[in-house]
Amino acid sequence: MANSLIRKISAMELEEQILNAGALMALIGVFFPWVGGEWLGGESVTYAGFSFYTGFMGIAVLLLELFILLITIIPLTGGPALVRKGSKDTVRLLVSAQAAILILASLSVLTKTTLEFARMELRFGIYISLVGSLVALLYSFLRFQEKRRREVHNLFHHPEEETFSQNHNPSIHSVPQERAAPQAPPPPEAPAADEHRFHSP
Repeated sequence: MANSLIRKISAMELEEQILNAGALMALIGVFFPWVGGEWLGGESVTYAGFSFYTGFMGIAVLLLELFILLITIIPLTGGPALVRKGSKDTVRLLVSAQAAILILASLSVLTKTTLEFARMELRFGIYISLVGSLVALLYSFLRFQEKRRREVHNLFHHPEEETFSQNHNPSIHSVPQERAAPQAPPPPEAPAADEHRFHSP
């Protein structure tokens, strides 16, 4: 089953793969240290994304990025779709934007903390989450734009109607053939020569 899932993921479009890779990267970054150093009393501490002052925001980021991954993974494993196919790109754009905003807010809070406590510093975990969330946001936006472009294209172009017209009235799209010039009527037959009987004298 794992090999089948890997094959299905590798068969996806490149933008789809990068989007989910960014979401996975942001999710993993929550488990790494976001801030650390010497706390009050000289105690050495390290806090991951779901702890310290930004605990609730880190948990929210974890759930949001997990939701983005599940939107893709569950249908690949044969399960039901979490969102409708037509609204998938819109939902992922909104969710990834919210996750990116929460990580930026967490970064702001932790930066202020490191300024107040000189021995506290930001760690690599929050940067991993930030980069992953921005990648997911960028590619979800690209997917959303592509969806809008297809909708506009389909609004003004209906290939199924052209196919229907060609099947039921081929003369609409075919090049009209030149009508043959009317043939001149055949010339009238020459009148038969009058027969003259010769009378012997």
